[in-house]
Amino acid sequence: MLKAELIGNLGADAEIKSGEGYSFVSMRIANTEKWKAEDGTEHTDTQWIDVVYSKTDSGLLPFLKSGVKVFVRGFVRLRVYSSQKDRKMKAGLTINATEIELCGGSSDV
Repeated sequence: MLKAELIGNLGADAEIKSGEGYSFVSMRIANTEKWKAEDGTEHTDTQWIDVVYSKTDSGLLPFLKSGVKVFVRGFVRLRVYSSQKDRKMKAGLTINATEIELCGGSSDV
């Protein structure tokens, strides 16, 4: 069992979706790291993680808007897929959330 805890900003408003006979909340969170190399060059790396949350009636949905910082705890699922754009194999993470908490408004991490 793989568990994860993440803090990041929502990339877009959360949405309720349906699939495989049930409804769920779907959202993407981003975590951006910024650093400066020894030569002074600034670098930025953003990781996007898909989040699925089964509690569609939790009351959080109106607050899960683009830019809002959230804490997510849940189970990790790795998916490997072929991109239709460039026909390359890619991998991504999906968190099946068991807990979501609001951390405040948008800001740089």
